[in-house]
Amino acid sequence: MIQQLSGLMLVAALLFSTGTSSMGKEIKQVAQDAFEQPYLAVTPTKSNPGDVVLVKSNHSATVSLFDHMYRLQPSAGEYVRFIPVPFNAKTGTHTIQTQDQKHSATLTILPKEFKVDRLTVSQQLNSMRQDTARIDADQKKINAARSKSAETAYFTDKFLWPAEGRITTPYGYQRVVNGVPANRHAAIDIANKTGTPIVATNNGRVVLADSLYLTGNTVIIDHGLQVFSIYAHMSKIQVKTGDEVKAGQQIGQIGSTGFSTGPHLHFGMLIGNTYVNPQPFLEASPFLWE
Repeated sequence: MIQQLSGLMLVAALLFSTGTSSMGKEIKQVAQDAFEQPYLAVTPTKSNPGDVVLVKSNHSATVSLFDHMYRLQPSAGEYVRFIPVPFNAKTGTHTIQTQDQKHSATLTILPKEFKVDRLTVSQQLNSMRQDTARIDADQKKINAARSKSAETAYFTDKFLWPAEGRITTPYGYQRVVNGVPANRHAAIDIANKTGTPIVATNNGRVVLADSLYLTGNTVIIDHGLQVFSIYAHMSKIQVKTGDEVKAGQQIGQIGSTGFSTGPHLHFGMLIGNTYVNPQPFLEASPFLWE
C-alpha cells in the first residue's frame, strides 16, 4: 500500500512539474487523503504462544488483544506497541481492535509444543527457592527497574546475541526441579566458561545492575517502548545503573552466581514485566518483522 501511495505522489509531482497542474493536484490530493486514512496493522501476522507482536497505526489509538487494553505510543511517525503473546493463548485467529471498534487487524496463533527440562540440584541449592522473603524483595527491585521505559526506541537494528556459547536450555521449556514442576524457563541459557564476555544486545540504558538472590549478578537494560533485556548469573558486572550502553558493548562476564548449576548466561527479553521469546529480536529489527 505504501509503495502504491508513493507512486501516486511521484506521478502527481511529475504532472505538476510538466504543466498538467490540475490533474497533478487531484492525484496528489488523493494520495494525501489515502495517507491520512487510519490503518491498524500487526507484525508478524502469525505467531506462537510466548512470542511478541508489534501493533502499528498512523493514528493514536488504544487497542484490545487477549482481553487487555494497550495504548499505542508515538514512534518514528507512527503509533506502535509491542504486545506479548501469553503462553496460554488459544490457537487460531484473534482480532486486534481499536477501542472505538472502527479498525481491526487479525493475528493467527499457531500451536507450539515446548519440551520439558528436568533438572536435579542439591538440597542446599533447591532450598534457595523456598526463601520467599528474599525472592519477593528482589522482585520488587526488578519490578521497579522495569516500571518505566523510554518513550522512544534506542534501537533500530536487530538485536545481537549477548554471548558466545552453547545453548543448554532454549526458551519456553517447562522446568521440573528435583521431580517437582517449576516455572517455565522463559529465557535462553547460554553456557560457556567463567569470564566469557557478555555484551549489550542493543542500545539502551541500564536500569538495574545488582547482585540478587536467585539470579545472582544481574543487569537489566531498557531499550525503549517497554522492551527490556536481562542478563543473569554473571561472575562480574561491568556497568552501573543509569549507564547508557551501545549494542555490542561489554557489560559483564559469564558466571554461576545465584541459583545456578554451572557457568552460563541466563538471557531474557521482556515487554514490561512479561518475558517473551528473544528469537524474533535476534533475527530481524522489530520494525521490519513480517
